Amino acid sequence: MKETDIKVRKIRVWQLLDFVSEGRFAIPKLQREFVWDGRKAAKLFDSILAGMPIGVPMIWDTPRSQVLHLRQNYHVLPSFNKRNRRVWFIIDGQQRVSVLHHTQMGDALRNGRLKPIDFQKVVLAVEEDEPGKRVQYRRPVDGEYIPIRQILDSHWHKRLAGIGKQKLKRVGRIRRRLLHYPMHFSFIDGRLDEIKECFLRINTLGMKVTTADAIITDAETLDLRDFTHEVRAQLNDSGFEDIPEMPILFALAATQDGTEARGRALHSRLKQLEKDASNDKRRKRLAKDWTRLASCFGKAVNYLQKNFCVLSRDYLSYDYIVSMLALFFYWNGLGPSERQKREINKWFWATSVGQRYSGSEFLRCVPADTKFFKRLTKNVNTKFFYSPIKEQSDVVRTQYSGRTGIGSAIYCMLIRRGPVSIMEEGLNEIPHSKYVAQANRKNRHHIFPRHVMIGVGESPSRYNSIANICLLTAEENQQIGNKQPRKYLAGAGSYFAKKMDRHLIPSDEQSGIWVRDVKRGFKRFIKERAELICAALEGEATIRLFRKEG
Repeated sequence: MKETDIKVRKIRVWQLLDFVSEGRFAIPKLQREFVWDGRKAAKLFDSILAGMPIGVPMIWDTPRSQVLHLRQNYHVLPSFNKRNRRVWFIIDGQQRVSVLHHTQMGDALRNGRLKPIDFQKVVLAVEEDEPGKRVQYRRPVDGEYIPIRQILDSHWHKRLAGIGKQKLKRVGRIRRRLLHYPMHFSFIDGRLDEIKECFLRINTLGMKVTTADAIITDAETLDLRDFTHEVRAQLNDSGFEDIPEMPILFALAATQDGTEARGRALHSRLKQLEKDASNDKRRKRLAKDWTRLASCFGKAVNYLQKNFCVLSRDYLSYDYIVSMLALFFYWNGLGPSERQKREINKWFWATSVGQRYSGSEFLRCVPADTKFFKRLTKNVNTKFFYSPIKEQSDVVRTQYSGRTGIGSAIYCMLIRRGPVSIMEEGLNEIPHSKYVAQANRKNRHHIFPRHVMIGVGESPSRYNSIANICLLTAEENQQIGNKQPRKYLAGAGSYFAKKMDRHLIPSDEQSGIWVRDVKRGFKRFIKERAELICAALEGEATIRLFRKEG
């Protein structure tokens, strides 16, 4: 690209807001989504008030004939006005321009990561002068925390008349500072391939271009970003709607005989598909195939929830598990037969417990499983084989608050057993809805309570082991408090043995829960519980998942 192809233009904030409202800007297909949150939005305004530089947005200034590169969906700026003779595609700076516009509007939206942002909460702290605190993301308070939206309003003086003359004067000075802040835009007039290269080299505010970004940018005419949204739309309100782009792109390539899940191989495969799609007949076929694949993602999630109690993505060990099941439904056409279900069952538990999609195993197992599922759809007698690599000690080492394959498998297995209240009379099953968000630690109970174990000098890695956790409600967890298990379990009431069985808590006379010496009892208990967990997981899988130690 020649030096003369780039022109720098100074645009003040008030002019920029007018340009946005007039529909002069457009979002190209290659551009990423709006992903900032409320705190970043507040920080942008705080930087402007401090007179700090906020970066140089890059605009592809091109004739209206290039409007075919316009993203039609999933953008957060006003639609491009096609009466404009030239298109200003935002190559870099979408986040900043979007924040300025939506804060002026004072509306609410969800960003590309599905997090809600209420721009009414981007407020000026009237009494605050310290940089970093003048603009905050919080609830407005009359006269103290004023929405920036009201300050930018053309009738701001009337809207804020009740805050007092001194505060009104200060707000007026701040308003002028915001609206007259000079932003510098670089306008580029170049070829599409040059623009793509510019986009891939940009690193704005720490938002590095990911592999998925690079693939979507390079194969821009396939509308891959729109396809990922089509998949996520199938998963709306399922708890899986935030599945990342790479597992989706992998499945998409696999439908066209690709097997690689990452890196150059996947990139090259999708780039080749883009070339093939230059043929209208081929493009229509791809569009039809991918629409079917998108619906198969929905079927895959339903299958995981129904058959394995993967209540939400929080309980999913690896996102590529969804991709594999989606491919099965895509190739099979119908739901699995009983024989196929048995092999899928083995694969799911072995993949989660064996952590087959992590580290170096990922590059070996994902291509192998792609071939396995394709064979399974053609021959119901296809078998899944697994050689255990994990041991019982791996369960003890797994921390209850981490997100690992083994941890996810254990939680799903415990939910499948139907957790029940321990302290209530009767066998009262706890609704699954209590556990949809795994992040809610209050519904996970330390069988040997944390404070009890701290008191005897036990290490956190031991008492925070998932082998020391069962699933209760937050209310019952609080009721038990810091009591030793031999004390609170003694009051568990009727159906005691069944309750302990549901939670896989060893409770015979020799169990560690009854030992008065807490530290010695815990040592015995943690070994017993890990054995029960391993046996239960293997019962679910119907195959060996753990090898013998020593």
